[in-house]
Amino acid sequence: MAQTYPKALYIIRLSVENASIISSHLTWGFPAPSAFTGFMHNLQRKLNEITEYQQIECCGVGVISHQFIPQVTKTNSFRYSPYQLNLARHPLKADGSTPAMIEEGKGHFEVSLVIGLAGNGLDQYLSANDEDLSEATKTFLQKLNQWVYGMRLAGGSIFPHKRIKPKLINWSLSNAESKTQKLRFSLLPGFALLHRHEVLTAHQTWLKQYPNYMDTQKSEPNLLDTLLDIGRLNLVSTAKEGSHSTEEQVEGVWQVRPRPEHLKGWLVPIPIGYGALTAVQPRGVIKGLRNDQYPATFVETLLSLGEWQSPHRIKDIAATLWNYNIEPKNGVYELRQPFAPKLNLNPSSEDDLENQSFEFETEEEEY
Repeated sequence: MAQTYPKALYIIRLSVENASIISSHLTWGFPAPSAFTGFMHNLQRKLNEITEYQQIECCGVGVISHQFIPQVTKTNSFRYSPYQLNLARHPLKADGSTPAMIEEGKGHFEVSLVIGLAGNGLDQYLSANDEDLSEATKTFLQKLNQWVYGMRLAGGSIFPHKRIKPKLINWSLSNAESKTQKLRFSLLPGFALLHRHEVLTAHQTWLKQYPNYMDTQKSEPNLLDTLLDIGRLNLVSTAKEGSHSTEEQVEGVWQVRPRPEHLKGWLVPIPIGYGALTAVQPRGVIKGLRNDQYPATFVETLLSLGEWQSPHRIKDIAATLWNYNIEPKNGVYELRQPFAPKLNLNPSSEDDLENQSFEFETEEEEY
């Protein structure tokens, strides 16, 4: 079952303060895509509450980040990181004692949301000229703005941008590329978040062909090994010219392993949904839920690979839209970008280390 391509794009730039930046058990920083799809889902529910808007559906939300300021403090201790999150102590308990510190990472960011809209009820609000808005369209746009400014995003407070006003743009696949070119001026400078699962699997194939990895790890890499390999600097040792090697010791030069061609770009680990730990339980079986009116299950976070890409490299801005997988299988509740083109990667392990790498040493010292 294919998801509906958007008939219109609702684009709004927001300033968000004190948002949650702990996105999973292994990642922190910019909020996870699920924070934005949850925001879109809340907007969908508000549309469903009004009869004249009930046939309008949100078919995805794109994320273009313009600024991100984590609330951290630089420390002198380098145990794990040179920074630590600023923590806030909650109000005193009823007996006057202080509660325990709860790690709640916060941050401020400025973001443009591209919300795809579809459905038969949307036609009456669209026109060939996006600047020529009817009274019904102005009322609809004003209602959307009112809802958005009254909501929270990733737990943070929302403030409208001072200069850039929200837009409602008539959209179709035939003119998506030309309209995307016009939108770039309002979306720059910024970076759109894209899913790069194909890059992750391509690098897994590359690692299986890479002799140094297989020689040291003694086993084929799984997807978690591959994700960790992408997110760190990897050192390799090459034998020095004229050195004598024995079974016990090999004299060599440490170098940073070059990134292969398929890893070019600003790649980051991202949470993309949840994996079920148990079968779905009927409603009311699991106690202590926020809402026990629906079936529920225990889950854990799914991690994948994402890329921050400048909008001037994107041909169709609808490719940035995130949405839920409407047909989850095997307990995998993932987020995906249904309108993004698939990458065709052919990784090769035959990279020239001598020409691409740089030495991680001095002439006198070896590490």
